Amino acid sequence: MHTQFAWVDDIAEMESLAALKFSYQQLAVIIAQMQSNESTDYHALLDLMITLEELNFPHLEKISSQFAQVENLKPELEVNISETCYNYCRQSYIAHLKIIEKVINPSKFKLEGNMQIIIIARAIFAAMNMMKWRMLTQANPPTKMWIQIYMLYRIASQQALLNSPIELFKLSPPTTLSAYFVQICMLGQLVQTNLNKQQVDIVYRVLTTWLTRAHISKNDTPEQYLFYIDLEKDIAAKRMRNFEANEQCRYWELDELEKQITIAITVTDRGEIPDSLKFAKIDNVKKLNSTLNIMLAEWTKTHYVRQRRKEERHATSKTAKVNAGVSNICNQVLQANQISSGLRLSRDGRSFDERLRGHTVLTQSSGLGLNSGSLDTWIVTDESPHGLGTRVNKYANILARPDKLIGLMMDEDPSEIVIGIIRSVKSTTGNQFKVGIEILSRHPNWVQLRQLHHGESFADTVSETIQTSQSALIETSLFAGVYLPIEEGLSSISTLILPKINYRPNTSYAINISGSPKHARLGEPIESRDDWVKVAFPF
Repeated sequence: MHTQFAWVDDIAEMESLAALKFSYQQLAVIIAQMQSNESTDYHALLDLMITLEELNFPHLEKISSQFAQVENLKPELEVNISETCYNYCRQSYIAHLKIIEKVINPSKFKLEGNMQIIIIARAIFAAMNMMKWRMLTQANPPTKMWIQIYMLYRIASQQALLNSPIELFKLSPPTTLSAYFVQICMLGQLVQTNLNKQQVDIVYRVLTTWLTRAHISKNDTPEQYLFYIDLEKDIAAKRMRNFEANEQCRYWELDELEKQITIAITVTDRGEIPDSLKFAKIDNVKKLNSTLNIMLAEWTKTHYVRQRRKEERHATSKTAKVNAGVSNICNQVLQANQISSGLRLSRDGRSFDERLRGHTVLTQSSGLGLNSGSLDTWIVTDESPHGLGTRVNKYANILARPDKLIGLMMDEDPSEIVIGIIRSVKSTTGNQFKVGIEILSRHPNWVQLRQLHHGESFADTVSETIQTSQSALIETSLFAGVYLPIEEGLSSISTLILPKINYRPNTSYAINISGSPKHARLGEPIESRDDWVKVAFPF
């Protein structure tokens, strides 16, 4: 190793995140020197990149897997991990592009053996990981990335390198450059599907494991090919639908991949991981199954249905205090219910001063003020009977994640609270997210529950439940939940949202709704995510 790059030897002793951070900082210095110094030793730089990526490949793999699987990371840790990994991939990508610029002119810089294929494949690998880390954090890829990728395609095509198989790293499956190009294009094609972290990671692993051969054609034959790119446009792959073909377009099909996905869905339906994915480091069979179904729905050749909104949303402009976490949402619903109850009493003749005093006491007693710093303010931009569209600041907000359960308390009427699930998060201009929310309930109610023990009669619990309905924080056997009633157009059965940590399925509970004690045996969850479960409640 060139003495200038002796620092590489220090990486072996570092923790994964520290190794990636140290690497990208050193690469940034080298790239800056390359831009100001024409006498760069590119042979030494190429040796450095090959060695460095071999060392850091397991580090990047380990962190990617952990990041995707761990939910509810602390915001500062999430930013630190994602920015470190992205910056490492970015600097690696830029270094490869600098080397490839020299490769184009063999008279100045000649590569031996299959090194020319490897350096292009390594550049695509770095770009695909850049794309993955942007998708993991709901961000867009860098500007001009696709133009640069398509430039690499042109180089590989002109030098007849597309169909030569290579092993990019030790134990990696032999893969052609054509397949690497299709892999990154298909990952980019899913940017608008709002995959969660685990799903992004699974798609990446499925693509790199299964899609190892691909044929990219110049011929416009819609009956044969399914997706296309335009080499002149900074856009990922699109389906061949309502487009004007030109000589810069390239096409491919995914018939073999679709067959593998279809078979794997059948296998995962049985609760098993397909043998062909045994070494892909995918452990959650349910997540794999749901992700494969998304991939099939988006990439099927014969049964594709374009997803369209079933109803128009109407423009609006109002703000809402948004909270996540089942405990916080329960408190938020309790506060809204108390305010709503106070407003109803006001119609029975209470004076304005009495209403104001009552409102102040309710706000203080709930422990969650209307302007609490624990809440985020989102702007509601459009709504329909079944959903809301909101706009939030990209960097100030940590709640904007797909499948996140949230409560929205409307600023114009604090007694109005909506319970919903985030279904889509899209980056927009001005460092903003456009967040689509599916409404679960517009009329949720705070409830209190206690598990009934063996031999305990319901009658024994009624008076106790009523007496302690306002002291859940003191009585540890009691816990709060949210009751979602039947609402036309939203739900056909009544349900409960409960803390996962407190819930035991197929168990009898004493339940207090607005002072009315009930007794019910609650079954298996209808849905379970993060820290909450949703169960049917035949009330």
